[in-house]
Amino acid sequence: MQMVRGSSIRQETRAVSDQQSAISQTEARRISLAYSWPLTAERCPPVAFEHNIPDICSRMLHYFKFRQDLFPPQPAKEVYVKRGAGKGWPEECPPIRAANGFGFDLLANFDVTFVKGRNGDWRVEDDVVIESDFHYVGSDESEGAPLSQQYAWFWERGQKLPHVISDNVYEQIRNQVKVSSFLFLKTDPNELLFISDIPNLERPWRSMSAVVDTDWYPASYPWHTVIELSRQEKRITIKKGDPLCRLIPVRRDTYFAGEMTPHAFDDFFARGQQWLATHGKVQHEGTVDITRTYVKQTVKSKFVVMR
Repeated sequence: MQMVRGSSIRQETRAVSDQQSAISQTEARRISLAYSWPLTAERCPPVAFEHNIPDICSRMLHYFKFRQDLFPPQPAKEVYVKRGAGKGWPEECPPIRAANGFGFDLLANFDVTFVKGRNGDWRVEDDVVIESDFHYVGSDESEGAPLSQQYAWFWERGQKLPHVISDNVYEQIRNQVKVSSFLFLKTDPNELLFISDIPNLERPWRSMSAVVDTDWYPASYPWHTVIELSRQEKRITIKKGDPLCRLIPVRRDTYFAGEMTPHAFDDFFARGQQWLATHGKVQHEGTVDITRTYVKQTVKSKFVVMR
C-alpha cells in the first residue's frame, strides 16, 4: 500500500474537467414537474442525464485516474457471457439480469498472468509499474515528481506492514493478490462502497468482498481489490478490459428486519393473488406465467459515468 504524504499535488498534464453543460431553468423546472419532485443533489431522475444536467444531481461516486489513459469505472452490464442456442440460460431471468447490471465495474488496465510455483507460492509474470501523469509536490520549494504504482502484488511471508501476517496465515492466503484499480475514489457523506465479485460470472479467480468508508477516509493511494486465485490452477491470466470487481454505493444506515403480523401478511398475500389474477397468463394445469409482465413493471436503477 503506497502512502503519499505532503501538502499538494501539481497537475502537469491537461486539466481534467467533469463539468457538463446545463439546460435552462425553464427546462429544468419542466423536468421537475414531470417527475413530481425538485431536481436537487439528493434527487436526480434518470432523464436528467439525458438532458445533460448532472451537475445538480448527486454523483455519489467520485474518481480520479492515476493516469488519464487508464480505464474509468464502467456501468455494469446485464449480460457478460455469450451463450449458445437454447432456452433457459440464467441471463434470461430478469432478477439475475438486474443483479448483473447493478453497480459499476472496475476494469483491468493491463494483461497480467499469475503463475504458481512448485512450493505453492504464486508470482506475477511480467509485473507492471507505472508513473502518474501528475507530479506530487512535497512543498512549495519542491519541483515535484510523478508517483509510481505497482499493478499487482501478493502478500509477503513474514510481512509487518500494512499489517502483520503470521506464517500459518500466509499459507492460507498466499493465493490472494492485490490488483490496483489506479483510481482514487471518494463518495458523498454517508455513502460507502461495497466491493464484490462480478455477480454470476464463473472464473478461476474471484474478487473478495469488502465495504470501505470512502466518504471520510481520504486515501492517498489508488484503491485496489483483493483477488483470490483458484488453488486448482497453475496459471491464470486476466486480460486488459476484463471486469475486476463490482462497486456498489450503499448508504450508511441502520437496516431493520421484522416479521409481518398475521394481518399484514394476509393483506400482502391477498395483494399477490390479485396481482396474479390481473397480470398473469394462465398456462397448462393452472400454472401462471408472469415473466413478461414482471419485466415491464420492473423499475431499474441507473448507473451513469459522467465524463
